[in-house]
Amino acid sequence: MSTAPPAPRDPATRVVRTTCPYCAVQCNFDLHLENNLPVKMAPTKECPVAHGTVCKKGLAALNDVRHPERLTTPLLRKNGELVPVGWPEALAYVADALNPLLATRPDAVGVFGSGSLTNEKTYLLGKFARLALRTANIDYNGRYCMASAATALNRTVGYDRGLGFPLGDMATSDLILLVGANIAETLPPIMQYLKGARDRGAAVYSIDPRATSTAKVAGRHLAVRPGSDGVLALGLLHLMKEWGRIRPTAPAHGMTEVLWQADDYPPARVAHECGITEEEVLTLARLYADAQKPLILTGRGPEQHAHGTDTVHAYLNLAFLTGHFGKPGGGYGTLTGQGNGQGGREHGQKADQLPGARSLRNPKHRAEMAALWDCEPEDLPQPGVSAQELLNACGQPDGIEALIVLGSNPVVSAAGAGQVRERLEALRHLIVIDFLPSETAQLATLVLPGAMWCEEEGTTTNLEGRVQRRRKAITAPGAAREDWRILCDLAEAVGRPHGFTYATFRELQDEFFRATRGGVADYSGLSAERLDRATAQWPIPSADGPDTPHAYAPTYPTPDGLARLHTPSFPPPPAPRQLLLTTGRLGNQYQSGTQTRRNPALRATLELQVHPETARERGLQAGDTARLTTRHGTLDLPVALNPGLRPDTLFVPFHWAESANLLTSPDSLDPYSRMPAFKATPVSLSPVPVAVPEPRSTRTAPLEGGVPV
Repeated sequence: MSTAPPAPRDPATRVVRTTCPYCAVQCNFDLHLENNLPVKMAPTKECPVAHGTVCKKGLAALNDVRHPERLTTPLLRKNGELVPVGWPEALAYVADALNPLLATRPDAVGVFGSGSLTNEKTYLLGKFARLALRTANIDYNGRYCMASAATALNRTVGYDRGLGFPLGDMATSDLILLVGANIAETLPPIMQYLKGARDRGAAVYSIDPRATSTAKVAGRHLAVRPGSDGVLALGLLHLMKEWGRIRPTAPAHGMTEVLWQADDYPPARVAHECGITEEEVLTLARLYADAQKPLILTGRGPEQHAHGTDTVHAYLNLAFLTGHFGKPGGGYGTLTGQGNGQGGREHGQKADQLPGARSLRNPKHRAEMAALWDCEPEDLPQPGVSAQELLNACGQPDGIEALIVLGSNPVVSAAGAGQVRERLEALRHLIVIDFLPSETAQLATLVLPGAMWCEEEGTTTNLEGRVQRRRKAITAPGAAREDWRILCDLAEAVGRPHGFTYATFRELQDEFFRATRGGVADYSGLSAERLDRATAQWPIPSADGPDTPHAYAPTYPTPDGLARLHTPSFPPPPAPRQLLLTTGRLGNQYQSGTQTRRNPALRATLELQVHPETARERGLQAGDTARLTTRHGTLDLPVALNPGLRPDTLFVPFHWAESANLLTSPDSLDPYSRMPAFKATPVSLSPVPVAVPEPRSTRTAPLEGGVPV
């Protein structure tokens, strides 16, 4: 299927086919321009994933392109205020700020990236950190998104392609378990696949503490307690073993230990720990046992916990031991959220990673990159710390003194947002590259104006591992520059331009494709010309060979080709009547809201969702202001009653600065993925005390001439 746009008839108009800037579906649009100005975005039926469907965010994306607050010139902090300066002064500041640190302690400089970056920018950012800055301390906001599922897949089968199959395979599934995945609001265009499977007779379950929009479409809802999803998987495996349904996909390490563990999770225990009934456990288990092609799809609900990796292991074990993992229409997949969340975690901006999903810990991989980058393997730093640990180290003694942030807003998106703000304020230098003044940019000592999605070339990789072209349609306004050029400018500013002197973007892109050759995420068979003909799912090792729609067939890229199953570990259930705060997204907002909160077409309200029974017990009604308190902060919000929510669960979206992440923990991290525990924070709930006016004084005023004054 061609991905080239139709030719315009009027020479004064142009049509450029490109990709949406929002979620990981990566819908294709035809961007219509008149006199080099964008006037309309039209979804195309030739899109291989969305087939012409589109969500509100995509349709409203043009509102951001020329927003009045668009950053168009560098801003340097002087006398406490950010003031416009030229690029020479901005880059001189970079040299003065960073060079003394790079000369003595390069790890005092950190880099924080984003799952919204194109593959080429992801690659260049990792190269910039390790070759120009020579710092170990680079990570990105995808640590808050896909890290637990990616870690579990890598530990089990040696690589991570969130969905190892095309979305079209869902048409053949006869049971779909959506575990903490609210796709109706987070990935709306793929609801067509879910509805199609349901309409053909598939049973669809939403396993979620909330009866979300997705649950209403699914028709079946299992309201488990936040954080108990993995226990449910162990209970299902227990019954599969009891009922003789164990048929492993392939030989694997750890099978015996995993099956022994499942013996300890009979329905009664599972029902108690998940907060559901035994009959609900048995009903789901019978459906899974009888299904020919059951498909498990996890989202952030089960993954954003301090035991998120273990939860994914539990579902991987279930799919693998019942013979469904890697099979078309069945098995397991995880739903990437951010626009380039898949490509963003493959090509070098993760703390432990080199391009092609190589490992910084592997001497062979280090040697391969050193040869490409014309340096010695020992010049490349060892792995640094994770995103949350990087932020926690900012402004600390012997910690991070300067931080470069590209396309991310951790003041809103990071756990423990109040502490994160304090840490960033304590930095000597905070350099932010962005196109709108996010809350993080407002704290910066230097802001550099970058490019938006339709102002740059590149590739993105969607949730199926499908690589697509993003085409430049217009030029960034004012003095704004494409991000890849800014990174090259920064390398020159710190006196290390070697490897960052690309004459054109195509030169960078071709180097990126070469850099992935031989990695598990191999894009080396790609070129702009091939992607003009059709999209392709990685690995793609040959320019004239096929792509790989189905990625998880044995053997696996592990030392002996076998999978390694892991026995998960879960905390005990919370105390009775303990309220848990869970966080999430709204359909009209996206991530930290830097774009969508400014978009007049995307209205949303920040509210606390409470079950009516819980509100009544605490003397609250709809519209009242309630106070939420955790060990990490306090937040007052208006109450919205939601009977589809578990009574022991409260829900707050995280798209605003004064919202959910002021209450989450910056210190409770998954031991494997380093994912913060966003989804189940113990919380207290009470009405906000009503201010009582002070009584008027009855004291007699001093006398003046015998008359009270």
